[in-house]
Amino acid sequence: MNAVRTAHNPPSAAFLDACDRLGLLVLDEPFDVWKARKVKFDYGTDFDEWWKQDIRSMVLRDRNHPSIVIWGIGNEIPELEVESGAALGKQLADEVRMLDSTRPLTLAFPGTTTKPSALAVFSQLDITGYNYNILPTYQKDHEQLPTRIMLTTESWPAKVFPLWEISHDNPYVLGDLTWTAMDYLGESGIGASTFGTPEQAKMAEGMSGMMSSTAMIDQMFTGMANGKDAMAEMAKNNPDPNAKAMMELFFHPYPWHAAACGDLDLTGFRKPQSYYRDIIWNGGDRVYATVRLPEPEGKKIIAIMWATYPTVASWSWPGQEGKELEVEIYSGAEKVQLFLNDKLIGEKPTGREQEFKAVFSVPYTPGTLKAVGMRGDRAVSESVLTTANKAAKLRLTADRPTLQADGEDLSFVTVEAVDANGRLDPNADQVIQFDLSGPGSIAAVGNGDGQDVDSYDSDRRKLYYGRALIVIRTSNKLAILP
Repeated sequence: MNAVRTAHNPPSAAFLDACDRLGLLVLDEPFDVWKARKVKFDYGTDFDEWWKQDIRSMVLRDRNHPSIVIWGIGNEIPELEVESGAALGKQLADEVRMLDSTRPLTLAFPGTTTKPSALAVFSQLDITGYNYNILPTYQKDHEQLPTRIMLTTESWPAKVFPLWEISHDNPYVLGDLTWTAMDYLGESGIGASTFGTPEQAKMAEGMSGMMSSTAMIDQMFTGMANGKDAMAEMAKNNPDPNAKAMMELFFHPYPWHAAACGDLDLTGFRKPQSYYRDIIWNGGDRVYATVRLPEPEGKKIIAIMWATYPTVASWSWPGQEGKELEVEIYSGAEKVQLFLNDKLIGEKPTGREQEFKAVFSVPYTPGTLKAVGMRGDRAVSESVLTTANKAAKLRLTADRPTLQADGEDLSFVTVEAVDANGRLDPNADQVIQFDLSGPGSIAAVGNGDGQDVDSYDSDRRKLYYGRALIVIRTSNKLAILP
């Protein structure tokens, strides 16, 4: 990625310092609501008293960061559905421009952006921010408002290709800010996939379309703007067991406690979807091989809204011997060839028409699976997955060799279960007990599993796909190394 939206509050100063150093473009925004509340006791309760001070604090602190290229003035604001939104939007935009007139302004909105009340706000801004609603509307919106500049301020992770396509083909569409870069705690399981019957899968697709329709969003936000607690209405128990089962396909119950929709997991490891996004947006002849999670007999994987179909970059599938596995390959090359144990399985194109992707059905046999990116008759890249044996040892890798003895510096240590040949065993799921000696302490432990309910403040953690993370905090004492 080359850009970040700091939804929905100003980030830490250290984050912006890092963006300055790395050259990441930043959309900096202050809050999630204006006056109209989304839930009880949110920022809307204090908006009148605090909005001006919070806008000033954000702009005055951040305006000298070269990484900031756009200011936001809010996210999914219900007032865009009613007449009062225009005046509120103007006072916010005027305040930002008084403090900094050098950057364009935007606002992220999931409803109809061309209705009069929304247009009255967006006409005062420089960029119209679309949350999940740009694909079905960008063409007619452009015809109606040919000077409008558009930006996808939030999007479904699985819609990466069509969102790249409209950004690539239309100069008035600036780009795509997906939800989200990294997994986070809260909005539990919105990006999780699950197993269901074929009937449930079909119903889920229909409900997904209904819940993300701009008409439904407009109705819900109009209610919020008029004082209705829409979230409380949604949270009410429905006595229909089928309705409850379907809602759990969207809002996954305990033990889910993390969102699971990020390109990076909770511990910072890249998921396959991040490599696909990288190849689509940044081009090049790279290739990346993954395997789709097998579906149990009679079941379908349900991956809707913020979920992507689960894939794993692994060729270690004990119990699947002889069964067909779907190998999904992402490639910026013209075509890919797939080999299993040096035998050619097949060749498929991976151009724009194929959405830079190819899928092969391969009977699972342990060994080496190799995807080769081709340009003409020339091999230009490859991605290799080799079957791992059972884990034989742990490998610990620190993110840096030297720490400051200031009581605050942190070292992030990756823990991996590897076989005798040093290959990661993705099926290792043992609980690891940590013990630390010397001038430091365990600050946290974690893994990428959004359903693992063990404490992050602990000295033990279960491996997830063979990995875990331990964070070590220094003390104020120097360590004398031999």
